[in-house]
Amino acid sequence: MLEMLDLSNIILWCIVIVVSISVFVILREAIKAKSNLYEQQEGLPKGSDFPLESNIPINGSPMNIRNNEKIGTLIFLTATSCSTCSKVYPIINDYQKNKPLYQYLIFMLGTEESVNNVIKQYNIQSPVVRMDDLKDLQAPFVPFGYFVSQDGVIRAKGVVNNEGHIQSLILYGEEKVSA
Repeated sequence: MLEMLDLSNIILWCIVIVVSISVFVILREAIKAKSNLYEQQEGLPKGSDFPLESNIPINGSPMNIRNNEKIGTLIFLTATSCSTCSKVYPIINDYQKNKPLYQYLIFMLGTEESVNNVIKQYNIQSPVVRMDDLKDLQAPFVPFGYFVSQDGVIRAKGVVNNEGHIQSLILYGEEKVSA
């Protein structure tokens, strides 16, 4: 009888340990996905309208971020002299091909010649707006991204150095749109 009690205690503790580890792993992954978007306090305020009216892409026709058929617009602030930005352009190209539910737009700091060179070098398909400075967009640094909803409101923002950051930008943006 004593053996049965010992065995049941061992099984119970094994179950408790397995459940505890599972909960810990799930929570850690959820926190990791949510915390992938850094510097959210920087840039234009969340909930404000994105100021786009006077900007026309250098390699495309003017675009409308309001009332279009897309879920939202992913806006990236980059610079031609930024080495990290050069790593983000191929990721943006892949997202544009694989996630057509979104509209993509790049604001690029640089001369017209350097912007055109970057567009050609990375075969950028997204519309690109050349900028002399990013003060109007309150970009503290580049690359920086915004998720703008269909109604033109900033729903998420942060540093976009890699694919995980872009995924987090979408995750936060969609969360705010669907809420």
